[in-house]
Parts: sequence; structure tokens; C-alpha cells
Amino acid sequence: MSNKNEKRLHTFSIPEVKPEGWLKRQLEIQMQGLTGKLFDIWDSVGSYSGWLGGTGENWERAPYYLDGLLPLSCYLEDKEHWDIACRFVEWTLGSQDEEGNFGPVASKEDYWSRFVMLKVLIQYYEIKKDSRVLPFFDRYFQYLYKKIPQVPMKQWSSARIGDLLYCIQWYCEREERSYIPALVEMLRKQALDWVDIFTDFPFTRPAGYYYDWNKEYSHFSWEDYHDTMKYHANHIVNVTMGFKYPAMLSYFFDDLDYEAVSLAGMESADKYHGVASGAVNGDEHLSGNNPSQGAELCSIVEYMFSLQTMLEAFGLPCFADKMERLAYNALPATITEDFMAHQYVQQANQVLVSKAKRNWFNNNEESNMFGLEPNFGCCTANMHQGWPKFVKSLWYRESDSEVVSMVFAPCRLETEAEGKKLCIREETEYPFKEKITYHVEEASHDGLEFKIRIPGWCSACKIYKNGICVKEVKNREKTGDVASVCRGIRTGDKIEAEFSMEIETSHWFHNSVAVERGPLVYALDMKERWEAVREVAGVRDYEVYPESDWNYALEENPSFEMQAGCVGVVPFSKEHPPIRLKTRGRRLDSWKLEDNSAGTLPVSPISPDGTEEEITLIPYGCTKLRVTQFPWYKKEDK
Repeated sequence: MSNKNEKRLHTFSIPEVKPEGWLKRQLEIQMQGLTGKLFDIWDSVGSYSGWLGGTGENWERAPYYLDGLLPLSCYLEDKEHWDIACRFVEWTLGSQDEEGNFGPVASKEDYWSRFVMLKVLIQYYEIKKDSRVLPFFDRYFQYLYKKIPQVPMKQWSSARIGDLLYCIQWYCEREERSYIPALVEMLRKQALDWVDIFTDFPFTRPAGYYYDWNKEYSHFSWEDYHDTMKYHANHIVNVTMGFKYPAMLSYFFDDLDYEAVSLAGMESADKYHGVASGAVNGDEHLSGNNPSQGAELCSIVEYMFSLQTMLEAFGLPCFADKMERLAYNALPATITEDFMAHQYVQQANQVLVSKAKRNWFNNNEESNMFGLEPNFGCCTANMHQGWPKFVKSLWYRESDSEVVSMVFAPCRLETEAEGKKLCIREETEYPFKEKITYHVEEASHDGLEFKIRIPGWCSACKIYKNGICVKEVKNREKTGDVASVCRGIRTGDKIEAEFSMEIETSHWFHNSVAVERGPLVYALDMKERWEAVREVAGVRDYEVYPESDWNYALEENPSFEMQAGCVGVVPFSKEHPPIRLKTRGRRLDSWKLEDNSAGTLPVSPISPDGTEEEITLIPYGCTKLRVTQFPWYKKEDK
């Protein structure tokens, strides 16, 4: 076993990084929305929950919910919801039996749901330092050590062992136990082998190419699915959770280049199933990179958490680039602005939201509707971790004398370094604006090294300390790195970073183009008509219809007029987006609806119809109907 990696980083504890500015406002909106209301209105996580000793749902939903509610309550100092989260924690800590197992009796034989609750307890320990938590972990891990030789991990538990390894690694940083190496070795043998899958990626086409879901469903039992269609290996949430598996193995073994395995897995997923938002398509299994296929909300938030663990394990800034792409595009786009409704799956090209048959692999007709529980309730329970865990991804430390601003958002770092208090306030309207200002509010650290990630999309940057340029890069090759800004900071210092945010295009499915600026992807600003189709427990389900044309093609090298505003009360607002891009486009009449989605993109370049019109693009995260990946035409085709 090995724990050697010179590039390893460490997150700060939850109380050490506090959201500010637009990010805090986003968290407040979340708490005012479904996160704050769900305990009272949704039985799956309410007072009858099996995780409170009740007769209700006793598997993953309450742990999922707490994985977001608990840290969110801490960040907002919301005592009411903190007390609700602690009711579950107290019940869980009191549920451990003589063998070391814990949780609802009705699901006692399940491993997977316990992994999630362990992640909740990790966050609880960071906040409260409760002395009961570490012995609780020890007893459960000893239980697993004795149990899994007779009752091995399978199905969900086998596919998601990376999350258990995360919990074991966290525990190992605090306690040493002689049985842990043998336990980890057993888990490695019982895990779905993501290392093999990512090294030689087998799913280069949508799941529907390999498997007929209706035939699988009608002919085989649930226990057979894994063998008959590799169900768990191409399940989209398992895949995004699985990204962390090589990273976690790297803490215990040095027999492979696990960093290379992780990079290969992400590259393959993007190549064969990726879309411009940063998401990996899966509805509910890997579904190719057609932008009209769906990407499940659970997969977005789980991918973000996997990236956080990969940043810790390998320290590569490309993981932070991907984190921002997901958080600033895919995450806000699939949840309403008031956080009162969400989709099960989003589409990069989403021109109609309705209950209708679509080309999903095995999702139902409600999957892209906004509501309380479209298609299935896992996302209703799991979406809450997205923004709170994102806060924990903002700052990392390399050692006691090195801090890294890795992912950018307004926040405050309050910690200790070199035995002395350190407080840095990060002021910014990033990702919409290019400037970040760090106000050193308390520090007397002559030896502290202050580092900032240079994003992979950035070709030029300037960094100033107290008005003096300490680093300037021009015509930079677009590969992310981490720049050492200065050694030594003191109270009153001000560090400013300015990143060039150029408007660029990238190429995707059928040679389509997406428009990007910095970490943001831009999409067609469509007029939307929202219709409430039902109401459950005070929460409305919606269909959304287009009130403007959507089938536009862009010129090969489009020019843009940028209109910048302020980040408003709703950060990702459709009515008041912080950035608008004006450009020209031409309608493509042959590009029409197919199966209630935008039809398959024609291969570009194309010959469009009609005359040029002015169209507006806004940040992807501000849209609910959109075209993001456009066909394009050459100038001479006018």
C-alpha cells in the first residue's frame, strides 16, 4: 500500500471556507426552495423516514438529502435545518448494533446506502468534531472486514465502492488500524473494475446500440442485468461516481499510474458521450453525444464530487476546469431559478420540455419536465449536494505553508497556517467577469506560498500584488497549471488576478459548434412559455414550450457583440443574465422536431435557409429552453 504523491492536495474543513457574494445568495435560494422544504413535504425524507426509525423509505434517499442539507445548514447558519439534519445523525449514531452495522433494520443487508451516510457523518465531524464518529467508523469497517468475505459487495455497492474507499481514506488520515489494508484489498477484488473500463473504454456507442432495454426488462430479473447488459458499468451515475475510484486506489496502491487511468476515463466519456455543458449523456445509461439525449442531474452532482476527490488525489488543474464547467453550466440549467423544481435529465439542445415520448434509453416520458419528482426520486433527494460541496472545492492546501485558490467563486477562507490565523476574502463576479480580488484580512506569514490556478481556457493573464504586477503571461498554451504568486502575505495585502476571457467556438457532435467564454458556455436565448400541469404538496410540475424559433445555424467564424451587466439577486437569471452575446444566424428549416426533441444535427457545414437575423446567446446556466450546439455555414453560402 502506498500514500505517496507529491501533487496531493487537501481540502479545508467546512467551517474554514465560507460562501459570499453571489454564491451565498445561490445557497440561500436553494434553502428557500426544495432543500429547505423537502423534509416537510416529501415522505421519502420526512419524519417517517427509515433513517429516523420510521416505516418510510429506508435506502438512499435520506442519506442523499442530508449530504446536501447538513453542509448547507452550516454555511447559512440555519439552526432550524441544522437541527433537522442532526435528528438523522443522532438516530444513525444510535443505530449501530453489536456487529458494527447501522441504519434501518429493513435495509440492514444493503451496503450502498451506508456509504452515503458515512459521507454525511464525515461532514458532521468536520463541523462538530463529535468524538463518537471515529469509533463509529472503526466498528463499521471492522464489521465489513468480517462480513464481506461471506456476503460480498454486488450491484450498486460493487459499482460504488469508490465512495466507501473515500470514507476509509478519510478515516485513515485520523486513525491507524491494522485490518484496513486487508479490508481495502478485499474491496478492490469485489469492486466493479473501473480501472479496466477506463483503460480500455468499451462503451463507444450509446447503450441502445448494444442492448434492447424492453427485451432486457421483460426477459431477465434484476439480478441478471449486470451480466446481460453490463447494467452497472454503463449506468451514468455509476460512471460519474466511478471516476473517483482510481483516485481512491492511488492512496493505497502504487502498482499503476492511477492518474493516467482517471484522465483516460474522462477523455473517453467526453469523446463518446460528452456535450458542451460538461455533462456526460446518460438517460439513464450512456447515450452518446447527440445533444438531444439526456444527462441525469444525479450524474452532474456526483461528477462534481468525484472531481473534488480527484483534485485532492492528483492536484491537476484540469479537474478544476471541468468542475467549473459543470457547476456554472449544467447544474443551474437543470433546476429552476427558485430551486422549487428540477429535471431528471437535461438536454444540451433542449427546445421543448413536456410529457412526451423521446429517444431515451430507459427513462420515462416525464424525464425532462421540471417538477418535484420527474421520472424517479433519486435526483429529488440527491441534487442538494451540488452547490454546498462546490464550496468545499474552492480552496486547497498542499502543506501547512501552501494554499491554493483552485476553483473561483466569492468566498472567505478562515484557517490557520504555520500556527497563525489566516483570513483571505475572495471578491469576484467570476464566472461572468474575468477579475478576482483577494483581500488579505488577517495574516503575518512570511513563509506562506500563495498559489492560483491558471484556467486551461486562458491564453493570457496578469496577477498583481498591491498594485505591482508579479506575473504576466501572454500567448499561453492552453493547458491549465497552478502559478505561485508570492511567498509571504500580510494583513492588508491585495492580490488581483485578471484572466483573458475570449469568445471562442468548440466543435462537437456532427461538427456542430458551441460558443464559449471563459468557463461559461452560451446558448440561444429562446422565449419560453411555462405551463403548470399538476401540483403536489405545493410544488408544481411544469412543461415549457418555445415561443420563438430555435433552428438556427451560425456563420463559420461568427462575430459577437458582448453586453455585460451585473450579477443580480438570482445569479443565473434568464430575464437578467449577467452577459449577453449578440450575433447573426440563419434558420435551417429542414432541422425540425423529431420524437419531441430537436432533430439530429445535420453534419456541418450546411446550406441554411432564410436571411441572416440577429440572435442573442446567454449563459447556458440561465436557460431552460436552448440550442447550445449549432450547425454552421460558410460565408460563401450566403
